[in-house]
Amino acid sequence: MKRVHIAPTLLDAQLVVDALSSVGIVSHIFNANAAGALGEVPFLQAQPEVWVEDDARAHRAREVLADFLSVKSRAEKICPACGECNPGNFLSCWQCGGLLPD
Repeated sequence: MKRVHIAPTLLDAQLVVDALSSVGIVSHIFNANAAGALGEVPFLQAQPEVWVEDDARAHRAREVLADFLSVKSRAEKICPACGECNPGNFLSCWQCGGLLPD
């Protein structure tokens, strides 16, 4: 197993695992419950980590993550169905559920 990402929050780690899973890369979150230990252990050791099962897929996982994280930081998208403003990483509108443009 190889670590491919250190996430700031458990939610971010889960999003990364879901992105990797969507391309067939099996991964796991370590330190999922370590937030409760903050103060007892150093901050950097309590952050959620994403590890891939197959070491040979670690390079591909990092490529997927680079693409995923660049999409996450894109500008907002306007829903063509209802006109609602959505974060750039959303695929569907949070308001009406309509598909958002790429």
